[in-house]
Amino acid sequence: MPNLYVMAKVKSKLGETQKAKNILTRLATNSEKESGCLSYQILCSGEDTDTFMTLEVWDSKESEQKHWQEPHLKETLAELEPILAEEPRIEKYQVISD
Repeated sequence: MPNLYVMAKVKSKLGETQKAKNILTRLATNSEKESGCLSYQILCSGEDTDTFMTLEVWDSKESEQKHWQEPHLKETLAELEPILAEEPRIEKYQVISD
C-alpha cells in the first residue's frame, strides 16, 4: 500500500505564535514515535508568521487513522483550539506515479 501524505494548515491568533510553535513542535516529536509515522515536520510561513503547515508521511491510511486515537494528539488539539484563528485545514494525498 502506498504512503499517505498529510498536510494540515494551522493559523494561530495574533500574539499566540510562539505558543502554537511550541505545541506543534511537541506534536511532531510525539507523532514521529508512532508506529507507521515516516516523517512529521512543522513549517512556518515566510509571509505570515502566524501560519504553520504540518507535513506528515504515514506508511498507510491505517497508521494515520490510528494517529487520531493517540492521547497525545487529542491533548494537543484541545490545547490548540483556544489559540487558533480558524479551523485547521487538512488534506491527504497519495503518490500516483513513480
